[in-house]
Amino acid sequence: MPDHPASTVPDTVVDALFIGRIGPLAGDGAASAIDKRPVTDARWLDAGGVAGDTVADPIHHGGPERALNHYPAEHYRLWQARYPGFEDAFVPGALGENISTHGMTEADVHIGDVFRLGQATVQIAQPRQPCWKIGARTGIAGLARAVAAAGAAGWLYRVIEPGDIRAGDRLARIETATHGITLARLWSIQAARVPDEDDRRALLRLAELPTLAPEWRKRLAARARQLGER
Repeated sequence: MPDHPASTVPDTVVDALFIGRIGPLAGDGAASAIDKRPVTDARWLDAGGVAGDTVADPIHHGGPERALNHYPAEHYRLWQARYPGFEDAFVPGALGENISTHGMTEADVHIGDVFRLGQATVQIAQPRQPCWKIGARTGIAGLARAVAAAGAAGWLYRVIEPGDIRAGDRLARIETATHGITLARLWSIQAARVPDEDDRRALLRLAELPTLAPEWRKRLAARARQLGER
C-alpha cells in the first residue's frame, strides 16, 4: 500500500498555541486540563511540556513521550459534518491539543519525523490515543472511539532540543523517517481485522521501531502476536 509522499509536504505554520489549567470537567466533574485556551506570548517547551500547561492524569497524559500535542485543524470539519448540532463544539483547541495547524495530517507524517518549531526541536513519538474526556467535554458519547476509528487523532512529540515556541512559528520538517509508514497507515493497520501480508510486515517493523513510544511498541507487538496466532 503506497503512502502519501510525505517528504514533499511543505512546512506549515502554527495557527494557535494552547495551554490548560486543571479544573472540573464540564458535565462530569472529573479533574482535567482539556479545556485549553490560546496564548500569544512565547512559551518554553521541554520534556515536561509547554510552560503553563498542566496535566491532571500523568499516567495517561504528559511526560517526555507526550510533551506536545498536535491536532490538525482540518479534522474539525469532519466532526462538524458528522455531528450536526454540535458544530460549535468543534473548533481548534476543543480536543485538548497544544498546537493547531492546517496543511499537515496523519497522511503526511511518520513516527520519528523531526521538526524545528520556533527555538525547539521535536520528534513525533506516537499517535495520540483519544480518551473519554473528549466525549465528556463535547457532550458526544463515543467520540473517542470515532476519532480513533477515523485515524484522525493527531499525534504527540518528544522534545529533542528545548526552546521557546509561540503561535505563528513555522513547523519545519528537518528529518523524515526512512521507514516510510505514515501515521494514517499505522491507524489503518491497527484497525484492520485481517491485515494483508504487507501490512503485517509493516506492523512488525513499527513494533520494533526505537523512535516509537514504548507504550505503542507494546501495543503493536501484542497485535502482531495476536495475528500470528490466527
